Order: sequence, then C-alpha cells, then structure tokens
Amino acid sequence: MMEAELAALASSGATALVGLMVSDSWAQIKDGFARLLARLAPAEEPLEELETSRIELVTAHLAHDATKAATIESHWRARLELLLRTDEAAADELRRLLAASTRHPGHSISNVNTGDAQCGSIIQAGYISGATFHNPPPPGEHHNDQDPHLR
Repeated sequence: MMEAELAALASSGATALVGLMVSDSWAQIKDGFARLLARLAPAEEPLEELETSRIELVTAHLAHDATKAATIESHWRARLELLLRTDEAAADELRRLLAASTRHPGHSISNVNTGDAQCGSIIQAGYISGATFHNPPPPGEHHNDQDPHLR
C-alpha cells in the first residue's frame, strides 16, 4: 500500500471511529474496532481503551472542547496508521468496518402526533439543557396575570 493511501485510510478510519463513538451505532461496531486494534498488540485490551476514549470524547463534546476531540482523533489516527504499516491485511478489515458502519447507521426514531396541537408546542429532542418555553394559554383558558411572560 502506498504511503498516501495508507495515511488517507488511517485518517478516514480515525474520523469514522470518533464519529461512531458518540453515535448510537457505537454498540454495534465497537467490538469490530477492538478486534482490529488487538492485531497490533494482542496482549493489550483495546476495548477498554476505546471505551475510555469514548467517555473522554463525549465529555469533550458536551464541553464544546474541539481541541480535546481533535487530540483523541489524532491518537486513533496514529494507532491505525501504525497498524496499517505493520499488518497489510488490516487495511481490508478496516475497510469492511467502515463499510459496515455506513450500512447500519443506528436506529431512527419516528413520532406521529394525532392529537390537537394547535395551542401548544411539540418538541422532540435527544437532549435539552437550560431551555425555558413560554406558551400563551389556549383561547378561552384563564391565565395567571402575575406571570409577565403570559401577559
């Protein structure tokens, strides 16, 4: 494998890996990455290291710490590049993992509202923090005049 191709595959693999770590697909794909990384150092426990990186990455995302996230991705890029240099068959396995991760992107959620929502809000979210919603009362309903948001 040519040097540029190896670097590109390692980079793609690292980008996909850290993206998967913070997605619903992680549970389905993590064992495959652990098996791949175990080829580099069979005595080590790559699944534990992957899970530690995942926790650090989720924490970095929640803290909006792009530098920490980039450092984690850089770490995995270097590990994958080393693996690809020492084990030619690892490239095919990495390509299979990347293909599998795009075929099964996780679960989707679908909600249908069949009720009367003309007087209120419907919010679907995975996570909301620090939000306050002020809706006016439905027509004909009495409201609290003490609340300045409802005047």
